[in-house]
Amino acid sequence: MKKRKRICSLIVFCLVALGCGSGEPGGTSAITTTAKGLVRIPEGSPQRAFIKVESVQESEAAGALTLTGRIAFDEDHTQRVSSPIDGRVTALVVEPGDSVKAGQRLLELTSPDVGRIQADAQKALQDLGVAQKALDRTHKLRADGAVSERELALVEAESKKAMADVERATAQLKSLGISASDPAVNAALRAQISGTVVARTVLVGQEVRADAADPLVTITNLETVWVLADVYEQDLGLVEAGDTVLLHTVAYADDTFSGVIAHVGDVVDPQTRTVKVRCTFPNHDRRLKPEMFVKVDVMTKAGKKVIMIPSRAVVTEGEHAKVIVQAEGNVFSERAIEIGPEREGKVRVLGGLRPGEKIVTDGAIFLDAELRD
Repeated sequence: MKKRKRICSLIVFCLVALGCGSGEPGGTSAITTTAKGLVRIPEGSPQRAFIKVESVQESEAAGALTLTGRIAFDEDHTQRVSSPIDGRVTALVVEPGDSVKAGQRLLELTSPDVGRIQADAQKALQDLGVAQKALDRTHKLRADGAVSERELALVEAESKKAMADVERATAQLKSLGISASDPAVNAALRAQISGTVVARTVLVGQEVRADAADPLVTITNLETVWVLADVYEQDLGLVEAGDTVLLHTVAYADDTFSGVIAHVGDVVDPQTRTVKVRCTFPNHDRRLKPEMFVKVDVMTKAGKKVIMIPSRAVVTEGEHAKVIVQAEGNVFSERAIEIGPEREGKVRVLGGLRPGEKIVTDGAIFLDAELRD
């Protein structure tokens, strides 16, 4: 319908131009060609009724940039639970959707590695005891001048190594929910954070491996979510960490969610020429769901200016855009410009126009046809 209306208006414009250029007595001079790519439309000619000219102006950048993105887990408050040992699942304690607390059991598994880890931990404790006694004795001998500094340094190194072995073994035992002195029992994998179980990929009786790529259970705190958006290279000057952003979703078309830009990426994707932007949003009511597609309006800090023009002023040819610029003496010409995406009937000019220049905002398509002749 819009295209048909433009064609009809163009026909009317051409008829008016032909009528005024008929050379009849008393007719006002119509469109005239002054040079290649230039046309002149005198004041008072009927064609001017179809043309509106406005000055290009700068405006505040706030809200001028809209990004597309998707909602993701807040990775600062997400745990993907894998097994540190090979084994077989004997019990599942949680299901997807369950709320869990830090330290809560998620699943149990049995493994021959449990006994070995306990034995390694007991040996590490024994070795540490021997190393500590040797260190105490060496310090006394050193005070009496019976051993050298080099001998003392070697004993201290052995003591530090024994302490590191104990810490490593203790961490392994803690991750399995057992101690070195317990009889051989099933290992238990536990939550390290409080949150919601959003995925569980394991079943009772299933064998699991320590080198598996996929987590067994995923927990995240949905009180906050991330939005990962893409900003084009030419728009980088309009975004920075700390800017307020407003989120819009199809699911809640009448609602707006407020967040903040947490990080602007440091690398431009060579294929899309975009940079990743990470925003954080509070989500206390859990309405924002991970993997939703969203639009984000960037409320740029005060002081930044952009050029916005009506989208109807832009004439497109494939991927190229241009406007009709008015010069002195009512002379009009085409000008190639670079634009951003359309938003609420306006587009942002990225290059090709300067504030103060005059462009045709109504009737651009008519003049474009005349300039092509």
